[in-house]
Amino acid sequence: MSSTVQDSTGMAYGRVPAGRGVDWWTQGFRNLFAPGMAGVWIGMVVVFIVIAIVAQVVPLVGSLAGAALSFVMTGGLMLAARKSTAGTAPDFQDLFAGFGPRLGPLVIAGLLVWVASFVVGLLMVLFGVGGLMGSFGSAMGGMRGLSMSLGVGALAVLLVGLLLFIPISLAAWFAPALVMLRGIPPVEALKASLAASWANLGALTVYGLLFIVFSIVASIPFGLGWIVFLPVCFLSTYLAYVDLLGDAVPAVAGPSAGISANMS
Repeated sequence: MSSTVQDSTGMAYGRVPAGRGVDWWTQGFRNLFAPGMAGVWIGMVVVFIVIAIVAQVVPLVGSLAGAALSFVMTGGLMLAARKSTAGTAPDFQDLFAGFGPRLGPLVIAGLLVWVASFVVGLLMVLFGVGGLMGSFGSAMGGMRGLSMSLGVGALAVLLVGLLLFIPISLAAWFAPALVMLRGIPPVEALKASLAASWANLGALTVYGLLFIVFSIVASIPFGLGWIVFLPVCFLSTYLAYVDLLGDAVPAVAGPSAGISANMS
């Protein structure tokens, strides 16, 4: 059984069973391979990848531009996913729908995520260097003691960094959909995404474990499987968004359907 709660800002989100993480993937695959869907989706994702790669190689601002563009195009893909979930084939131009009235908020949200990620990465580097210097300073125990100290220090920095990246990822997950489809301001969208995701860690854990399995399978044939797998990622993200935060159409048809569409 799912339930609906509100955060401190009045944003409503649902709590769903852990098994819903399976439903999002299952329905995502079904939506991709419905008649007239796969070709458009694969084309959009290929262009998405090319643009993201080109943006990354721009000197000085490549990473920043890549983050902003990815958020903008993901907003467009959320619109395409809404159409697919409703049974209507998306248009290729949906990929660029984020360059319309929602462009500014999508860019701001993407840049905020980039800044947060940059800060965490910088802290990892600083603490890593600090730990390295401390290890050398206490190297009186010999090379064996130094090696053990370096190994433990590096592992600790890595684990802390990964833990800090989790809330950033959760905040970014539904933010493009909230900004693009509902006009939620960037900061509020990031906070709502984090709150809804955090309240459903069970379903997200199942979803994440399946993501790891599917990504390994997609990588086996020279990575070509990602051309099919990435569209499913976007479609399943939209389904999870509707299930937890609501939208104009139901998330998963049938007995496992999530929050009703009138929650907005």
